[in-house]
Order: sequence, then structure tokens, then C-alpha cells
Amino acid sequence: MALDLNYKPIALVDTSTLTEEEWLAWRKKGIGGSDVAAALHLSPYKTARDLYFDKIGVEPTVEQPDKSITFAIGHLLEDVVAQIFSKKTGFTVYRDQTMYQHPLFPFLLADVDRFLILPDGRKAILECKTAHYNMQYLWANGSVPRHYELQVRHYMSVMNIDVAYIACLFSNHEDDFVWQRIDRDLDDEENTIYFLEDFWKNYVCLRKEPPLTEKPDLVLETIRSFSGLADKNAPCIQLEEHFASQLEQIIAWKEEKCELDRQSRQLGSKIKSAYAPIVELMGTACKASCQGNDGIYAVSYVPGYREGISKTQLSQLRAQYPEIYRDFADVTEYRTFDVKKSNL
Repeated sequence: MALDLNYKPIALVDTSTLTEEEWLAWRKKGIGGSDVAAALHLSPYKTARDLYFDKIGVEPTVEQPDKSITFAIGHLLEDVVAQIFSKKTGFTVYRDQTMYQHPLFPFLLADVDRFLILPDGRKAILECKTAHYNMQYLWANGSVPRHYELQVRHYMSVMNIDVAYIACLFSNHEDDFVWQRIDRDLDDEENTIYFLEDFWKNYVCLRKEPPLTEKPDLVLETIRSFSGLADKNAPCIQLEEHFASQLEQIIAWKEEKCELDRQSRQLGSKIKSAYAPIVELMGTACKASCQGNDGIYAVSYVPGYREGISKTQLSQLRAQYPEIYRDFADVTEYRTFDVKKSNL
């Protein structure tokens, strides 16, 4: 598949006139930038099957956490990120509230945060992000999280633009701010379009569920969301015989994990016993050093602080102030998988 670069994107709809429900309906007509990582089974947040169900209009059976406030905050902060980027780079940044469509691959859509004009007159893309302060390491040394990179490259593909920037703010201070330039990679783009076309045509269009190949926690959450909450009165499911070898392997792995956990606890105790005399000598100090034969050892014993309610305090709260407890308690279901074998 050789890419034809002689094209202009199609202006699909003016998003400034849409309600949120209408905007979401337009998004279901194709694959947008924030969908790409999930379609490729590379999203840290959702599976390809989650995306598939979203595109065909299937809602989760289990009620999902309300993320509307988080999304609203992120949307409001886009302008802050754009302003900081403009101040630091000198680029003029502007907004175009249009959803665009790729003319050669109409299932590819783009709803771009901002655009800017380069010194040579070319148009470039600006993607605005915010993240928790602890996530800065993902952006170190010029890196960009892969799912964000895929999003930006998707926009470049739809818009037929060769340069993009992605900027991220980590706190309320402009110094906690990074931006990276991303140049178009046609080989990567062609490969991505191939897989996106496969997802759209062979799964969404054919109403066929994509396989669950992501990390186990994501897979289990998808299954839980669309299968429903546990029913303790449901009849026992009889598995086919070929599952027996898999269950035998699970039992073996669980036994191996128990043994490794036991060894880990023993090693943890040995380590604590070894450094207890050092801690006693340090007293309230947080640092120590030791000169050895072939080097200097730097020791740290720094404090950490956490807020929380113990189980005893939680029980007291529930007993003494049940109405307050019900107002703030967040009850979620979790299920534990176990296997026991009875020999014939």
C-alpha cells in the first residue's frame, strides 16, 4: 500500500455547533486520534474490544466510574497548555473546531486540539496534554508516551501535515512543562493505517469482536464491564475437557507463586534484621555513609507519609455514623479466581 500524498482533508463537521452527545455520535463514524492505540492493542487504558463496543454503540453492563469531571478539566486546560507553549516557543497557536476526515481512508477522523504556523509558513499540529506530576519520567530525554505519539501521527496522516508538536503540563507551574516535536514517518504511518483498516473493516463493519490480547488486568476489566456483576445464584458452568490442562497449569503457577512469596517474605525479614542496627545508630538522621575497601556506601532512611483510615476506624465510622459512611463509601465488586483439584 503506497501512500498518495496529493490530498487535502475533508471538513466533516463544525464541532463548535455540536452538543456533547452529537459530538460523540460523530466520533463513532470512524477512528479518531485517541482511538488509535486501543485499535492497535497498545492502549494502557482500554482494550480493542472496549473500542469496538463503543463504535457499535454497546454500553457496558456494569456502571463505569464517572470521568466527566476529569475530561472537563482536561478540556479546559488545553488552552492553558497552548498559551504556555506559545509563550515558550514564540509560535502563534490557533484553534480550528472542525472534525476532519481522511479522503482516501474515510474511516480515519481527526479532531485536532490546536494548529500553529511554522516560520517557513507551513501549518503544524499542536496536541495539548496534562498529566500527574509523577508521570514526568515518561517524557524524559525527549520521549513521548507511545499512545500519545500514535494519536499525533494519526492527526498528521488525516491532515496531510508533516510536523507536529505535543506539549504536556504536569502542575500549576509553567516550569513543569515539556514539549516535543514529531516529524512525519510515512513507513510507520502506512503500517498503522493497515492495522486500523483491518480493525475497522474486519471487526467494526462485520460486527465481530476483536480478540483480547492486552495486559491481563485490562482484559479482565473489559470482561467484567460487559459480562455483568457476579450472580451467586447462577448455575455452575461446565467447562470443556480441554481446559483441564490449563487449570492444571494455573494450579502449578499458583503454587510456584506461593513459594516465591514465602521466599520474598523471608528475604525481606533478613534485610530488615540486617539494617536495624544501622537505623538505631542513625537515630533521627535520614542519611549516612560508609567507606568500604572498594567504594563509598550512601545510606538513606527517609520518611514517607500517608493518610488513611484503618479497618478498626472504618468499622467505628460505619457503626457510629452510618449515613456519613454511606455518603462517602465507594463499593466496587472484585472477584477472586481459584482452582482446587479433586483426584478421581
